[in-house]
Amino acid sequence: MAIQIQERRFMTAEELAAPGIPEKFVELIEGELIEMTPADWHHNRLASEFEFLFREFCRVHRELDYGGDNDGFLLQRNPDTVLSPDASLFRRRGQVERPWRSFAPEIVVEVLSPTSSPIEMAVKRHRYFDAGTEQFWLVDPVKHQIEVHHRGGRLVTATGSAVLEAEGIATGLRIDLA
Repeated sequence: MAIQIQERRFMTAEELAAPGIPEKFVELIEGELIEMTPADWHHNRLASEFEFLFREFCRVHRELDYGGDNDGFLLQRNPDTVLSPDASLFRRRGQVERPWRSFAPEIVVEVLSPTSSPIEMAVKRHRYFDAGTEQFWLVDPVKHQIEVHHRGGRLVTATGSAVLEAEGIATGLRIDLA
C-alpha cells in the first residue's frame, strides 16, 4: 500500500484578497485561513462605538487615523498573518496599496463575543505586541469592563460606570463606560 504525503501549503496575504475569499469574517494566522463566527448585534454595536470614538478623536488629531472591523493589518510574513481588530487607532502612514495595512496599529480594540476564548485573545494580543502594537483593549460586554493591556505588561482595568482616561497616542480621549 502506497502512502501519500502532501506538503502543507500556506495561504499568503495576497491570496486572502483574491475573489472567492469571503470579504468578512476571516483572518489569516501563519498562512492558515481562520473563519470567524459572525458577531451578534451587541458586539457589532460596541465595535461601532469604538470606531466612532476614534473617528471623532482623529478629527482633532489629524496625525492619527482609525479603522474598523473590516480593516486588516498584515503583521507577519512567511507565513503571513493578517488580523482584523474590531476597532483600531494608529499614526497616519503612507497610502494603502492593498486591502490591508502593512503595519500594526498602535491601539487595537477587541470586543469579546460568546465564542471568544481567553487563549484566542491572548494569542492575538501577543501577535499584535510582537508586531509593534502599544495597547490592546479587551472589551467585555458581559462584565461591562475594558482591560487595557500595554506592551510592557502593565494592565489597566475600568469597569462599571468608570471613565477610562486613554494614554499614549490616545491621550485626551475619555471613555465613559456608563
